[in-house]
This record gives sequence, structure tokens and C-alpha cells, in this order.
Amino acid sequence: MKITVPQVFRVMGIVPSNEEAWSVGARIATMYAEIYGEQPPKDNRPKTSGGGTHCFALYSPDWELRIREVIHDVVGFNRAQGSLFDGDVDGE
Repeated sequence: MKITVPQVFRVMGIVPSNEEAWSVGARIATMYAEIYGEQPPKDNRPKTSGGGTHCFALYSPDWELRIREVIHDVVGFNRAQGSLFDGDVDGE
């Protein structure tokens, strides 16, 4: 069994923006390439939104923790930053 970055997002209950999904995917693929000297294997899987298929990088299940950590870093940072400017800090 292989896992994908979008699957880990879903398991965590996070609906990422396109930018967050691409950022996490790129970081994980880079980590994989640094360790193994090549890009991760890829396969067409059903798209997470809409119909059709999309080519996703595939990782062994032992990569789930790494993927979760990168998701936390990217999504936590992005959403925390956004919250600083959304709405009024003083409640006015």
C-alpha cells in the first residue's frame, strides 16, 4: 500500500488551499529525493476534487509522520499568518 499527500490531508481533516497542497507536496518530494537520490514513484489516482485522475507521488506508509509534520508546518504557519490580518484585532 502506498499513500499520497492528499490522503494524509484528508485523514487529518484538513482541506488545503492549492498553494498549501503544492507546497507540502514539493517539500515531501524534495525530502524523498534527498534521501533516495530520485523522485518518488508516481501513479494516476482519482482527483480529490472533481472528476478524472491526477498524477500523485506515492510514499510508503512510514512517511505519514513526515507528511503530517510538513502539513502542520505549512498549514499552521499559513493559517496563523492569515489570522493576524483577518478581522479586527481590537474587536472593533
